[in-house]
Amino acid sequence: QYAALGLEFTQKVMKTFPTDTSIQKIGCFSARKIATLAQKSNTSLDISSVMLPILDAQRLLGVQIQKDSLDTIWALMGMKWELRPEELRELTVCTVETVKMNSGISSSGRSFRGDVVTSGMAVFADIFAEPVHAVRVLGMQKVERVIELVLSLIYACLDKFGNHPFIFSFGFYVLQRLCNVNDCHNLILRFGGIVAVIDGMTANGGNANIQEKGCNILRRLAAYHLEIKLTIVESDGVDAVLNNMMTHSANEAVIREACSALSVLCVDKQTRTFIIQQGGVLLLENAMEIHIGSSLIQENALDALCLLSSDADSEILLTSNIITSIKDS
Repeated sequence: QYAALGLEFTQKVMKTFPTDTSIQKIGCFSARKIATLAQKSNTSLDISSVMLPILDAQRLLGVQIQKDSLDTIWALMGMKWELRPEELRELTVCTVETVKMNSGISSSGRSFRGDVVTSGMAVFADIFAEPVHAVRVLGMQKVERVIELVLSLIYACLDKFGNHPFIFSFGFYVLQRLCNVNDCHNLILRFGGIVAVIDGMTANGGNANIQEKGCNILRRLAAYHLEIKLTIVESDGVDAVLNNMMTHSANEAVIREACSALSVLCVDKQTRTFIIQQGGVLLLENAMEIHIGSSLIQENALDALCLLSSDADSEILLTSNIITSIKDS
């Protein structure tokens, strides 16, 4: 009750003084604190009333309040309150405009602001927490703008602005969730999603969160499409997955996704031979031994081992010990 009253008071003050930067910053801070406390106590609050003045402040005051407003929106979205369709559409358009303005790749002429972009990417990740619903409400035109912007920012970080792990992490969240929707799946491919994900994984080899999501995205993009599987292989996707398995061998979540991705990518004899020659069998054996309690890892690793042995040359079968591994498992 007190939290709801606090949000109501905050939105009234923000509406009363829409161009006062100090008051708007305090209002954002107040809403953010209330949202954080509500999440800790598992309290559900209607965030719609306070969302509009925050978006208005973002438009009216621009760069002075963009980071505060996006952080506040992210905190409010964490309460899992379902926004009305018009509110979700307005939030998405406003966030796209703000992120693009600070991306360093737009015609605005502004330099890259990693803190604002990171907060905007976090908001995108929450907007698509329920991807099918969000796509239905927003429509494909708005969703396309988000996908293109997310992938452009990943490429910009790789090429110009240096590594920003949280931008990759939240960007991968967005892509992972949208892979569940067929039309979005095709847009991710169209805007260069395969290379962006593989290069993002390579640039963040030590980040388990990025590696887990990267493998998941590759698996989802590749599923049931031979041509896409081959494109991932040709773009060094297998190398990224194998390196992942070496670096994060003890991380169950990462290895679960890596074994699943590797199984999907055992697409032709040349690729299967390459995986064996690069130590893939040993990595799969190691994963099964370390994570003996994970039925998913056991299943996915065994599936990959069976595929690797399906048409391997007899010399490779003998030197790799793959048949023994399958029998033992």
